[in-house]
Amino acid sequence: MKFIKWLTNIDRRIIFLLMIGAVLVPMLFTIPVPFEVGEPVQNAFNAIDSLKPGSVIMLSVDYDATSYPECQPMIVAITDHAFRKDLRIILLGHIPTGLPLGQEALERAATEYNQSHKAEYRQAVKHAGEELKRHTAGYQGSLKSAAAEFDQEYTPRHQETLDGLVSDYLEKVDSAAVKFQKHTFEYWEAVKYAGEEFNRHASEYQKRLEGGVREKNPGYVRILERAAAEYDKHVTEYQEDLGHAADQYLKRYGIDFVNLGYRPGVVAIIVGMGREIRDFYRKDYQNINVDSLHMMADVHNYDDIATLVSFAHGTAVESWIAYAGARFGQQIIGGVTGVVAPDLYPYLQSGQLAGLLGGLKGASEYESLIKKKGLASRGMPAQSTAHILVILLIVIGSMAEFALDISKRRET
Repeated sequence: MKFIKWLTNIDRRIIFLLMIGAVLVPMLFTIPVPFEVGEPVQNAFNAIDSLKPGSVIMLSVDYDATSYPECQPMIVAITDHAFRKDLRIILLGHIPTGLPLGQEALERAATEYNQSHKAEYRQAVKHAGEELKRHTAGYQGSLKSAAAEFDQEYTPRHQETLDGLVSDYLEKVDSAAVKFQKHTFEYWEAVKYAGEEFNRHASEYQKRLEGGVREKNPGYVRILERAAAEYDKHVTEYQEDLGHAADQYLKRYGIDFVNLGYRPGVVAIIVGMGREIRDFYRKDYQNINVDSLHMMADVHNYDDIATLVSFAHGTAVESWIAYAGARFGQQIIGGVTGVVAPDLYPYLQSGQLAGLLGGLKGASEYESLIKKKGLASRGMPAQSTAHILVILLIVIGSMAEFALDISKRRET
């Protein structure tokens, strides 16, 4: 009987310690929790997986740090899936304190994607450089042949000048890659500037090369001009190869994803973007003009957005459904906290939602579909054991109180 009385008056600190253990142990030691993927999550996955490469999806961050454990794994998983499918992402939000969480998810997914394709990207860049060097050798051969034909002795000196220009250009590209490895927008601006500098110096070099030779040996000059034009073409091809390699193996801000930031006025913005996004978002969160962002060139309204995903801990999803979905026919997916999810099932049944991720379980189901264990997959076992502990404590406490009550009745 003393033990039963102790159970009914157990020190709360013991309960706290038990709860800490129930949460920490599953997180430190991976404990698999079997589950089946629900139809709402499967539909959300299918909606994104069926999009064509290059399609644009919009992610709306409608939660803040209070809902981080449930909503953050969702946006991380969907962003990762979108990058794998070569989709472009527009990020915005109606809760200013939540937008940094969305930007964190984008940058994290982009970094992981770039790291996983680093070897292929380096190989592509190396191949492009080798091709440029090969064509440089061909250009040098053209100069030597021309010099031999027209008895010009100073060609090697000018070739050294050209080699120096090429080396300087390549060094600038390499230094830009190191300096701006996390800021791809600035990196490509630096590459563009290096290319412009190369073209300018190459033009000056060509003028110096000709000098007074044009009148004396016009045939020699024509050969030089053809060779220079051919070399300029190969330099352009090299720059294009760099661009293709980046398009294939890198995710870059302004090209593959943008963050338009926060603007006040939920309903007005949702409705207004059906006409023109730039009416509200003329600059992104870094104060960069939207028209200067490459991926925004052909994106103006919902007609250019394949799918919209709202991550919310309140009624934001219903606002998107009412104004973007009903009025403009925008396909919408919801990613919400567990307590909000039941309110959205009628929209699933009516077809107004293309899919739904509800709580940590919905996020873990999505992670299983993309075959990548993330925050949700680690959090689900901890949440399950914590729930089991709470249920056990309730049952034990109720049984102990019931036993004490019977004991008191017998005594009286």
